Amino acid sequence: MNSRASRPRTLVLALSDEVQLQRLLRSILEPSGCKVVAAPRSALEGLPTERPDVVIVDLDHLDHRVAGRAKQTFAGAEILEVCNNYREEDGIAVLENGGDYLARPFRAQDLVAKVHAAELRRLAARGCRRYYRAGLLVIDLLAGEVARDGRRFALTSTELRILEVLAREAGGVATTWQILCSLGRPDSLRDRQALRAFVYELRRKLESDPRRPGVLLNEARVGYRLVVEPGGPTSLGAEMRASQDMAGFCPDVRKP
Repeated sequence: MNSRASRPRTLVLALSDEVQLQRLLRSILEPSGCKVVAAPRSALEGLPTERPDVVIVDLDHLDHRVAGRAKQTFAGAEILEVCNNYREEDGIAVLENGGDYLARPFRAQDLVAKVHAAELRRLAARGCRRYYRAGLLVIDLLAGEVARDGRRFALTSTELRILEVLAREAGGVATTWQILCSLGRPDSLRDRQALRAFVYELRRKLESDPRRPGVLLNEARVGYRLVVEPGGPTSLGAEMRASQDMAGFCPDVRKP
């Protein structure tokens, strides 16, 4: 099943009074897998209408106080200040206050890299690494994909949240209650049954033989366990090639 349409996307909130910059940010970031929502800079002072992953604030000069306010307004989001001018000490202050910055004019690849790095920091803050592997299986939590036997499968947002909980406990048991909480569901018989259905679909993507799972295991009357090791490749493709070389073959990589 191809679940590309339900793949999680990085939500970027672009706060700028320049319509041209809003359009530029959207044209650069959306092809890289982000969803960009634009708003005037005054939204920084009001109640958030979105729960963004990354907030880009357009400024004339860097201001670490803006980064601090943005982190309070948009709890859990990474902050990126885009500016026309800055002093070195201002850049250091922004970084020390948990933000990041990019000077205009900037290259498209630099903006994408900054947003990508921000998402990696968010993943690390949730106690996860980007890549996990088990033999020929590779899980990419940032891209929301798994690769198995030379094929890539996109994860749904629900499957990704389940895997994040399991990855945090990699090698240990994640209780049914923990997983249901991450999904915003009560610990009821109906929701436990729904969780079993989600796990069944995950095993179709993770396991070579879903009927004999070796990666996503049941722990009777407790929960589930993910039998993987953290990995640190620079890309999913590199990890896949390394796994395939170990097995002595290199099949074509195609979307399901």
